Parts: sequence; structure tokens; C-alpha cells
Amino acid sequence: MTNTLNPGADTVYIIRIDGTRLGPFQTQVEPNKALIYEVTLNAGAGDTLEHHREGGAVDKYLITNTHFQPQMTTVAAHYTVRWRQEG
Repeated sequence: MTNTLNPGADTVYIIRIDGTRLGPFQTQVEPNKALIYEVTLNAGAGDTLEHHREGGAVDKYLITNTHFQPQMTTVAAHYTVRWRQEG
């Protein structure tokens, strides 16, 4: 499952609690959140967001909340994924 509606500078994957890997998703990673323009994202609290950076570094974040926003006039449907840095 990948999204092509929101090409961005950042590549992220969602790792479900059961180990299932979803992505890649293109987005703009912001402090404590990312918008993923995918209407069938199966992610929730307890899952991990992996942010793959240029040069091969991978940051991991524990997802604390996901919220679906249906399509509005000028904004495509998307999920807001919020997290905290993993220890």
C-alpha cells in the first residue's frame, strides 16, 4: 500500500504491533505528526512510524494517535498520525 497523492520530501513506513509493514508513504514529517494521504491506512496507537532519512538513517516513533480527515473542498482525505520519540 503506497500513496501517490502527497509526494513529499520524507519517506515513512508504518510497522504494526504484529510486525506487518505498511508503506512506503511520502509525506512531510513535522514535529510530533505527519499527514498521510491514504484512505485505507490501518494504523493506530502502539504501532511504530519509521522515518527513513537521506543517508540511510532511520528514526522510529511510537504512534500515539491516528485521526482520519475525510475529503474537504480543497484538501484530500488523509490521516494525521501523531507520535512520540521511541526511547
